[in-house]
Amino acid sequence: MLGLALEPFGWHPAAFAEVGADPQEATSAEHWVGLARSAEAAAADFVTFEDSFSLTARDRLSGRFDATLLAARVAPAVPRIGLVPTVTATHTEPFHASKAIATLDYVSGGRAGVLPATTGAAADAALFGRKEVQDAASRAAEAREYIEVLRDLWDSWEDEAIVKDVATGRYVDRDRLHYIDFQGENFSVKGPSITPRPPQGQPPVLVRVTDAESESVAVGADLAIVPAAPDEELAETARRLRGAGVPLVLVDVTVHLADSERTALRRIEKLDHREPADDDTQVFAGTGKALARTVSGWQSLGFDGARLRPGVNAVDLPRLRAAFAPLLPGAPREGTLREILGLAPAVNRFAAVKGA
Repeated sequence: MLGLALEPFGWHPAAFAEVGADPQEATSAEHWVGLARSAEAAAADFVTFEDSFSLTARDRLSGRFDATLLAARVAPAVPRIGLVPTVTATHTEPFHASKAIATLDYVSGGRAGVLPATTGAAADAALFGRKEVQDAASRAAEAREYIEVLRDLWDSWEDEAIVKDVATGRYVDRDRLHYIDFQGENFSVKGPSITPRPPQGQPPVLVRVTDAESESVAVGADLAIVPAAPDEELAETARRLRGAGVPLVLVDVTVHLADSERTALRRIEKLDHREPADDDTQVFAGTGKALARTVSGWQSLGFDGARLRPGVNAVDLPRLRAAFAPLLPGAPREGTLREILGLAPAVNRFAAVKGA
């Protein structure tokens, strides 16, 4: 299983300078459609779109789109891969996120997912002014509730809720709409959603695991993304997540590809000389064949594959397509994102309880 994490010019903060690109390109839809098409050609199963309230070193020259709106724009142009925007759970309302992801699921024909993230930055809290900065435990608790509400709202419409009965003038069967009546520490939601149940029923939820708190959030997810680390540490993390019931686990790694490891390392050194990268995962430098062996090794540790973060899009995306994708076994999977990921069809929890 393969995911690609897209950034405007790559995950290295100096990527825009390496290729001499115009930072304004990142504000065009065509630029992002091209990135997604390159990921599709590189046999990716899904792509993720980053998002944050504050600009990072990678996008401070170009700004940043809302990830969910960006995914909705890209969706009609890429017919196969899953589209997973980041949604910041801290400070935002899950009701709005649920209908936005449901809409993306309709726009993409059932290929939407969501990657909830949290923020403890004081500058982000100041943008909203609703509450003080939360510690990691509080943010994780809020994210767990956020995911619960997303799932409840997606199920608040049963599949047969829309009846379109011309004779009686009824559009919906009110008995098939459900109030979720959620009351949490940071928000309350009555429901039901204003958007019908998405095509997948439950768009997959992805969570990036960086510490014990985010690992507790991943327990309620469909897929956990774990930063690359020494094999023994990775194997232990995979065992814990599998034991907690997480269906899918991927390794997160930034990649710089070249004809040799030495050439790739020289590229990284050149980029770092312009602006050092503060990577939050291990960095792979080498050939497509070596990367394929590395991913295979992670699979033997209990992982389902990897999410690759191209260091420089203009260099690494073509190499992923030419040197890495041909080494992957079998044809890329198609269908809804749940089908691509091998997840079972989602059962509506309200309909299941009513029929019990």
